[in-house]
Amino acid sequence: MLNSVTLIGRLTKDAEIIKMENNVRSVIKFVLAVNKDFVNSSGEREADFIPISYWTNKGEKLYPYLKKGRLLGVNGRISTKNYVKDGVKKFSTIVEADKIQFLEYKEEALA
Repeated sequence: MLNSVTLIGRLTKDAEIIKMENNVRSVIKFVLAVNKDFVNSSGEREADFIPISYWTNKGEKLYPYLKKGRLLGVNGRISTKNYVKDGVKKFSTIVEADKIQFLEYKEEALA
């Protein structure tokens, strides 16, 4: 079976990094706003807001460049989990990124 997703969108806020106890790996988490192909009745373009996690041992190098508004391409796979909260079964869906690519050059990010 194939589970693959490719997204292009903008970060809704600065990314968050969480270092694991062994300090060898970290996970970077962010939300990507991905525009839909249509505009609503008010003439505004709508977007889906997709949570992304990126497990890496190079997180400290990538993290400073993952700022709000940044245009990214993300390749990965969809991951779903379920859990019970207050007796109700809940579901969550996230994209686990395998590759992140910057799609526009921002000079201030290199300063």
